[in-house]
Amino acid sequence: MQTRQPVREGRPTHKRKNTAWINSHDILAWVYLYPVRGLSHLVPVSVLLWLTRGLAPVYARLRRNITGLVSKNMADTFGDRELPASPEIMARSFVARDLRKVVDDLVMRRLETASLKEHVTIHGIEYLDEALAEGNGVIVISGHFHANRLAKYYLRRNGYPFMSVRNRKHGSILYGRFGMRFVAPGYGRFLEAIIEDEISVQDSGLGARLMRRLRENGIVNIHIDAARSRERFRVPFFNETRRFAGGFIRIAELTGAPLVPMQCLGNSSCFEINFGVPIRYIGKSSPEDIIGRLIPLVGQLESWLLAHPTQWELWTRAKKRTEK
Repeated sequence: MQTRQPVREGRPTHKRKNTAWINSHDILAWVYLYPVRGLSHLVPVSVLLWLTRGLAPVYARLRRNITGLVSKNMADTFGDRELPASPEIMARSFVARDLRKVVDDLVMRRLETASLKEHVTIHGIEYLDEALAEGNGVIVISGHFHANRLAKYYLRRNGYPFMSVRNRKHGSILYGRFGMRFVAPGYGRFLEAIIEDEISVQDSGLGARLMRRLRENGIVNIHIDAARSRERFRVPFFNETRRFAGGFIRIAELTGAPLVPMQCLGNSSCFEINFGVPIRYIGKSSPEDIIGRLIPLVGQLESWLLAHPTQWELWTRAKKRTEK
């Protein structure tokens, strides 16, 4: 079998096709953002989480279109690899976890640090402390896992200055025209309040602002599975290739900031944060060097997915950019 070589790509282009005026995602997002969010302030957190556990199986059955998409994406991605359960069973578990994530978003700012401390397990925090002690800032590399926002919320309240890099338009393809005009802006503001310290990939001067934060010995969080960048590179990912951003590697080289892997699992009832050994780069990478440095990072993402397949958020994205 002939293996494709990873290739460099330029800046991505996004064209939005004609969409319906309103769709089911618009309605669900509007209900969540307004009536549900308003009512959630009147309900004790413990009661809200108890209701979520009871409604999760019902919600998974109602979102059969999503479970079908997730099941198909899991089957296509994993191929014949041995998994904890069938893609159909894991897809239902994924949708239930996804519901819990959005409920955690609603209650997050009501959760006290002391209370969260009783529910969190942290491994490898010494790696983050070691990297920070060098004084060049730290680039924390993670994936789109359900517990990311919760983990960073907790870490910020324990003195770790996380800045998140976010694509504020990543969910736009799900919305109809009503959602884009009346729901998406409000949902973006809602997430900004939770994330607290963020910068968008759409912001001008992104690279300069990230380097300034690192020179202040701050922490910048980059998702390895986010493809928005001026330069993207096709890298093997399971049985296909996908586009991965490489700009953060150039920033690490310019600033001397080590990269620290971070995996976040679970939910507010029981969550886990795992840090990996710092990775340090020197010199200025050629495109081929960046590909070589991306490959082990993408391999780390693969291992996370194989170990915890139902906790990766991106299963809901339509597969439109893969090469077999």
